[in-house]
Amino acid sequence: MTDVVGPGSLKLVVAHSPIRSLDDLISNALTARAGVNDVRRFSDHAHLVFTDAEPSDIRSWLSAELESGESLFVVEFERWSSYGASVDQRWLLRRGH
Repeated sequence: MTDVVGPGSLKLVVAHSPIRSLDDLISNALTARAGVNDVRRFSDHAHLVFTDAEPSDIRSWLSAELESGESLFVVEFERWSSYGASVDQRWLLRRGH
C-alpha cells in the first residue's frame, strides 16, 4: 500500500488529564478527522498529526472531548528534527523534512 501524502503540515498534540488516560480518545478523534495514515502516537500524552487543519481547528475537535481540569496543547511546526526509535523516520520524511 502506498502512503499518499496530501497537503498539510506537521502538528504536535499534547493532552493531559490528572484523572484519566486521554491517549485513545485523542488518537481516535485525530484519526477520524485526519485519517489513519496521518496520525502517529508519539508518547503517552503526545500525538503527531499531518493535516491542513489549523492548530485552532484541531483544538476545537479535541476540546469538546475534554472534561474539567484536562488540558490540550497544539503546535504547528515550520522546522523540526528527530532522533530515536519512538519516531517513525520514514513517515516523517514523507511529510516534509
